[in-house]
Amino acid sequence: MEEEYTNTPETPEENNTGQQDEPRNSEAWRLLDEAMFTSSLIRKKEREKGEVKTDHIYPASKAETERMEALLQQAKDSADDPNEPEFHEKYDMLNEIVQWSKGKYRTWNWSLIAGVALFIIFLFYMRGKSNDEAEAHKAQLAQVENWTPCDTTVTWQKCANPGTVGYGERLLNANKYKGYELEHYKDVVLGAEKRVADLQSKIDTCTDKDRKKSYLKSQERSQETAKKYHEKFDNLAQMKYKEVQKVAIEDVKGDISDARSGSSSLLVFALLCAVLIGLYIWTGYPYGYQLTKSRTRDKILSWVRKIGFGIAGALFGAGLAAKLFADDYIVKTTYSDGSTSTHREGDIGGTAINAIFKIGLMAVGVIIFVFISGLIMFIETWGGVRNKIAEFKAKKAAKVPPAEPAAEA
Repeated sequence: MEEEYTNTPETPEENNTGQQDEPRNSEAWRLLDEAMFTSSLIRKKEREKGEVKTDHIYPASKAETERMEALLQQAKDSADDPNEPEFHEKYDMLNEIVQWSKGKYRTWNWSLIAGVALFIIFLFYMRGKSNDEAEAHKAQLAQVENWTPCDTTVTWQKCANPGTVGYGERLLNANKYKGYELEHYKDVVLGAEKRVADLQSKIDTCTDKDRKKSYLKSQERSQETAKKYHEKFDNLAQMKYKEVQKVAIEDVKGDISDARSGSSSLLVFALLCAVLIGLYIWTGYPYGYQLTKSRTRDKILSWVRKIGFGIAGALFGAGLAAKLFADDYIVKTTYSDGSTSTHREGDIGGTAINAIFKIGLMAVGVIIFVFISGLIMFIETWGGVRNKIAEFKAKKAAKVPPAEPAAEA
């Protein structure tokens, strides 16, 4: 149970003449009580009652810490008997709070850094794949530029169904590229026209006005899609070899640009994560009063980290311990002469499923670990940066001399 401290009762003492004197250390006790109630965390009811919980005594700002320290020094200086046991005990307790509040403490955590570092490694891995894609598209560009001229005449009626030309072979020559693109356009048009027909049947039988209005809007959008892609089809269908080659070159250049843009974005994101780690460590030495101010937030984040890392560890551990190789199954063979034999065969399909399940559990565990690490690091760093900005402003304000009063006329 949390301790509570109360104001010191003032009990007057009588002197030899029968008059009441001020109790010993009365002014010092008053200053101690004022110091004890310095923090802005103390609630109104606590002030009215004169009782305060220990956690609420801690100052939540530099100004409160300095005021509390000054009051304690005044109490010590004004004490008639600074060695009075009760006074000394209370003074030491409050002074310990002040000294803790003035100190700096490391709050950054290696596990959070590890989680964000894993994400940075993943980003660089994906950047490498993007660079590989860019190089592959460069080779495709050279292939398109060296196409052999051919007849590229294709009509709507002669255009094959989607899938006749695969994506991987579309850049082999101008005819295949044109065929692939036209198949795609035709597929979109036919799909949109089918939706128009389906919606028309719903419109004809629908009695609800609002729903009918929604059907009409959807039908209008599908009609626009069909018209748009039919125009694309007609535009590409009439192109000759040189025009088709030019379109293909622009298409591949767009792929190269996208791959390079993706690589650059991944690099920037990785660098931002590295900067986040640096800021996290730099701001990870707050003063005690700053920890007091963010106490609630830190408790919540502590629970989030504990639960999140617990789930991540459980999933990763379960995946690590999961069975990989499926049990062999027995195959019985019966020959024409009636004899039989049995032998074992490996369950390749079962092993594949086990591997997917095993890797999936481990991957989900790592993803949760990385996500929780990044989330907590970002929140703590944001709070730390705000503390640094507040410190900088306070120091800057302290250096500005107070304005001199205006001279009298």
